[in-house]
Amino acid sequence: MNEVKQFAPHMRRKQSTFSQMMEFFLCLCVLWICAMIFYGVKQGTPALVAVIINGLVSMAFAMLADVFTYLPVFFHKQEGVSPIKEYLYKIVHSYSFVSGLLIALLCPVGAVWYQLGITAFIATFVMKLVFGGFGKNILNPAVFGRVFYQLAFTGSLKTSVEGSITTGSSITSVSSGFGTIMGLGEGAPSLFDLAIGNYLGSLGETFAIVLVLIAIYLSIRGIIDWRTPVFYVGSLYLAFVLMFLCAGDGLYAFRDALAYTMVGGIVFGGVLCLTDPVTTPTAKSGRVIMALITALLTFIFRRVVGLPEGVAYSILIVNVLTPFIDKIIKGRTRDYLVPMIVSISLAVVLVTVAILNGVNHPIDPDTGA
Repeated sequence: MNEVKQFAPHMRRKQSTFSQMMEFFLCLCVLWICAMIFYGVKQGTPALVAVIINGLVSMAFAMLADVFTYLPVFFHKQEGVSPIKEYLYKIVHSYSFVSGLLIALLCPVGAVWYQLGITAFIATFVMKLVFGGFGKNILNPAVFGRVFYQLAFTGSLKTSVEGSITTGSSITSVSSGFGTIMGLGEGAPSLFDLAIGNYLGSLGETFAIVLVLIAIYLSIRGIIDWRTPVFYVGSLYLAFVLMFLCAGDGLYAFRDALAYTMVGGIVFGGVLCLTDPVTTPTAKSGRVIMALITALLTFIFRRVVGLPEGVAYSILIVNVLTPFIDKIIKGRTRDYLVPMIVSISLAVVLVTVAILNGVNHPIDPDTGA
């Protein structure tokens, strides 16, 4: 009988990293297909082709960074190990194609394919491979790529392509002011349109209902922690409700807050970016704290600083703060007092900022802005 020797613990995980990443990737593909259908119908063949090409190019260039990085495998051969198999294994299990597709979904249809390729290559190399590869990055590579593209190629962030049926505007113009977001402005999308994604924006960010279904699926499968999207999106919604109530919106505050939450990258970021296990705290209470910090930062960026979007910046900042959150929670897995105090304090700050912002920006009943 052959004795099987292996390191402890002698337990098999229900899901391997590979299977989890493949399920996550398939969820991204669902959003990608939704974008193909929407833009194919809304803007015609040129937009459909752009959606397909941008996704493929972004994934290809992200993996190209792996192709160059792991070439030394052929010069440091191990006895009994095929260098080609090891090389291909490292490329596939780096999962850069996942980050690549995420970057494409975070950008609008008007993103130029070669600029998107450059962004995916730089984001993968700088934010992942330089730090040692998969599982060792300190910032989310896809979110970093979105910010890089915005800073480097701002003029290309358009919601339409040349030759399309309809024309679009700059992606940042979608989230500016009360009236254009809440359905109070002329031509603004309704709540139903916002829910099903029937408006122009980044490729994957607009399909709120699909994102909610993905969040439920990934949470049930144990691939993401449900606490992160629930506390992030939920606390922002409640903050927006308070803001609109204090701004004089009356009972419409609940409707308008829901619309304000669905517009932009809040749901997408909370479900698919903020939940990255590599850049989030290890403890469950730490993830709640992280979600509340991100919500506070997002509110400040949107409503105080005046940035139309603030989700990407908020996520990157909280990625940097993750080690400090872990340090606060370290050794307190059974002590809920400190995490509770920190969480309540963050919630109080968020509520205070929301109330003050609403009071200082009352809504004009005639214009709704």
